[in-house]
Amino acid sequence: MDGLMLDTESIAKACWERAFAEGGHELTPDLFLAMIGRNKRDCFGLLRGAFGPDFDAEATYARCGVLYEEHVAAHGTPLMPGVLELLGDLSALGVPLAVATSTRNPVARQRLEKAGLLPFFQTVVAGNEVAQGKPAPDIYLEAVRRLGVEAARSFALEDSHAGVRAAHAAGLKVIMVPDLLPATEEIAKLTHRVVPSLRDVRAVLDEAARR
Repeated sequence: MDGLMLDTESIAKACWERAFAEGGHELTPDLFLAMIGRNKRDCFGLLRGAFGPDFDAEATYARCGVLYEEHVAAHGTPLMPGVLELLGDLSALGVPLAVATSTRNPVARQRLEKAGLLPFFQTVVAGNEVAQGKPAPDIYLEAVRRLGVEAARSFALEDSHAGVRAAHAAGLKVIMVPDLLPATEEIAKLTHRVVPSLRDVRAVLDEAARR
């Protein structure tokens, strides 16, 4: 969702940096990148690993959430280029669509609704609805189960390394659309294709359908 359909990773980074600064800490670029695509529980583990077991991750997370919602309320939710066209095309073709996001529900559904994207999807699987978050395969296994489709015949669109690993482990073919995290050689090997934007996804899907 964030970084793939919603152009919000840079907003989230600014909010995290401000929340950390208010608490007297510095968010390093490496730590922020490590949190991309991870659920709340795993992010807390990364934060406490970096700052010690007594670090108040809950308060920092909550403050970041407040700052993020204030920004969205004032400026709206920016969409990634090509998302509306792609979702419109796939919906018109009757392709079943799910969101598999590390963001918790009901926050995930609320953000999608505000962005006007929620009606495109049959289901939203959130990070708090599975036992293990990305890079474990749980969230994608649940998504294909809810849609009633086969993982091997499904595609996952991902912008994060954790998400690519999760979808690949679940048996889906992965198209990576990098945002803040580039595709490393290791990650690229787990994908069906790496493309520069969502505008390039339809051609990849059409090519796969002709095989």
